Amino acid sequence: MAIRILMPKLSFIVTQGTILEWLKKPGDLVNKGEPLLVIESEKATVEVESPGTGILGPDLAPVGTTVPVTTTIGYILEPSEEPPKLELDFGESAKTPTGVGTGRRDEERVPTGREKKTPEKRRVKISPSARRLAREHSIDLAKIEGSGPQGRIVKKDVLVYVEARTQAERKSSVRVTPAARKLASTLGVDLSKAEATGPGGRVMLEDVKRASQAMLSSSPAASLPAEQVELTSIQRITAERMSLSFRTAPHFYLSVQVDMGQAVAMRETLLPTMEARTGIRPSFSDMLLCAVARTLKKHPSLNAAFEEEHLKRYQEVNVGLAVDTPRGLTVPVFHEADRLSLVETTRRRAEVVERARNNRLTPDDISGGTFTISNLGMFGVDVFNAIINPPQAAILAAGRIAKRPLVVGDTLQARPTMWLTLSVDHRTADGATAARFLQDLVHYLEDPYQMLI
Repeated sequence: MAIRILMPKLSFIVTQGTILEWLKKPGDLVNKGEPLLVIESEKATVEVESPGTGILGPDLAPVGTTVPVTTTIGYILEPSEEPPKLELDFGESAKTPTGVGTGRRDEERVPTGREKKTPEKRRVKISPSARRLAREHSIDLAKIEGSGPQGRIVKKDVLVYVEARTQAERKSSVRVTPAARKLASTLGVDLSKAEATGPGGRVMLEDVKRASQAMLSSSPAASLPAEQVELTSIQRITAERMSLSFRTAPHFYLSVQVDMGQAVAMRETLLPTMEARTGIRPSFSDMLLCAVARTLKKHPSLNAAFEEEHLKRYQEVNVGLAVDTPRGLTVPVFHEADRLSLVETTRRRAEVVERARNNRLTPDDISGGTFTISNLGMFGVDVFNAIINPPQAAILAAGRIAKRPLVVGDTLQARPTMWLTLSVDHRTADGATAARFLQDLVHYLEDPYQMLI
């Protein structure tokens, strides 16, 4: 019996995925659990495993296709089994570049003499964010010219159309003298941007002249040559979700400087042994992961999420670590991180980061995060504020470890220190709760040997 290959639902917020690569060809033998294809979801680029063992069917959704989650994109067959028909027309939201992949789209069939030729509605190629924006502004998509790949309408095209329509509406309502209108036409002045000083708010000749001078004295960046860059799904969704988080979640920030002297000494002591056992050099990110996980166990208010006007406190401590990849920022998740030893954390971090940078993450690698760490210390950043990854309650921003003046007892010493900044959703915790979390986290980092117990 044929086994359906579905676009996986990686988490409750993922709504669609894009096929980047099929790792097997039609007719190949595939085994259950082996990597079958690579997709780009709204959160990351991941490898999808085969749901069964058999022969990969002849019809596969083409590379580049974007479809809703749980959509059938192919079949795994038994030997000599007749393949089911794969419906490749996924609707207007699907993005299927012509000539890419192995499937054949219904609309690309050559009609035969027996087929009835009926007028077809032109398919509009448009990105999901552009479609949402067009719907919000009640725009007829047929009136927009797409500037994306293969004429695809992107969000910028909709914004340009909205601005042009707004300007046109403003112009139609501007009261202007005939002489001023003629001069504005000659000078190319937008009358909606001219300050009206005449009776009854009427635009006069002098108003047009001033607007012309202001236009000539400015050099807007919009007139400069520029390359339009199409965002990856990860970059686009990250931008949308971070904008939503910053607009809707009331952020507050607490910063603290940590004396990392003991952590530096412990790493130097353990480095030869751990490198010999694992083949991997432990990093300060590993120590930070361990310390954060143990601290979250004591502070469930920050191991939480705010959704639909309700606060959720998670039973598991699943810490995400933001990783820079060629396709954008992604956040692999360390499940039950509070139960991992420092050695286990080091091994897991090395494996996951390597898969993330090579677009080989699995769905489990990016799902279920309850808290996030963003470490920019390797880029020489001292201190910064991070935006909360919704719907999580908080995110920790870590800067570089560097020698700084620090008062120790009654003396001023140059000590290796690190700045930590905790961003918190005020709907989930108050300042005192967040401060107590930072106190315990600093205690772990300044006395790191307790993490080895």
